[in-house]
Amino acid sequence: MEFTLFEDEYPELDDGAVSRAMSAMDDGYLAQDYYRGQRAKIPLEKGARKETYTYDSYSWTEHICRKWGQWHMKPKELLNLLEERGFFITEERTRKDGSRSR
Repeated sequence: MEFTLFEDEYPELDDGAVSRAMSAMDDGYLAQDYYRGQRAKIPLEKGARKETYTYDSYSWTEHICRKWGQWHMKPKELLNLLEERGFFITEERTRKDGSRSR
């Protein structure tokens, strides 16, 4: 089983492994009609961009992106929280002194 629960730390995952995990999540939610059944599509913020997803294509990856990307008022604070837990979303990383590095 390629995707499992991890304890204490995440293993090194390459882009292919992450993509396969995301696809597995998306395929599972789409097969269940999960978001359609719950009518749980998070609306885009006004003026953010044109809606291109329907319940036929909206799934876990887009849901999580909207949830974290739109609901957190201070993106830099969110990035810092993720980095503290070992998730580096951007090429820049925060040093322990608070300055940024590439």
